[in-house]
Amino acid sequence: MKPRGTKRLSAEQRRASILQHAVRQVGAWGFKSVSMRDIAREAEINEALIYHYFPSKRTLLEAVVAKIREERPMSPREVPARKEEFFSALRRFEAFFRSANVPDAIPLKVILYAVLEGYPLPDEFNPDQEGTFLHWMRACIERGKTEWGFERDVDPASATAMFMGALIYEGIQSCLLRSGARIPPGACTRMLERALQRRKSGGKEGIE
Repeated sequence: MKPRGTKRLSAEQRRASILQHAVRQVGAWGFKSVSMRDIAREAEINEALIYHYFPSKRTLLEAVVAKIREERPMSPREVPARKEEFFSALRRFEAFFRSANVPDAIPLKVILYAVLEGYPLPDEFNPDQEGTFLHWMRACIERGKTEWGFERDVDPASATAMFMGALIYEGIQSCLLRSGARIPPGACTRMLERALQRRKSGGKEGIE
């Protein structure tokens, strides 16, 4: 029975509440282990009510992934003319990733469960998908090899994967494991910047 004085939720509020509980359950137990019954119990509602808003578990899990990414910064649409703008955008993305995982690392846990359990990641983690941050990032590195003095032998796809891997590692250390080692802001961007610098041979830049 609903406690007296409890405000009745609108349909939109109820859907948002179910989704929020689902995000936390997936972050705690993973996509495969969590059930609709678990989410209903956590939300203190009848399981049948979930199906009124989400016809299937798959539909609910897709909404969980969408919820995780809805607060992310908008992906830039054009490759900038200056490399400073590129690295500035990377620092903003890195700051967002870090802040999104404080204090409970739920977004990071959802990403890790998706990888471990073979659940499709959001589109923005696909560097081949136009309009995503990683696709834009690859295009920037390509431009940098010809216009910004980036190392010619760098593979843009590998450099992009390295950046994301470093972000996730940082998140695991600082947000998930709460390691005592303090990782300074912008560390992943600086690491990538060093990796992209054109190597020199004998005091001169390598052969063009």
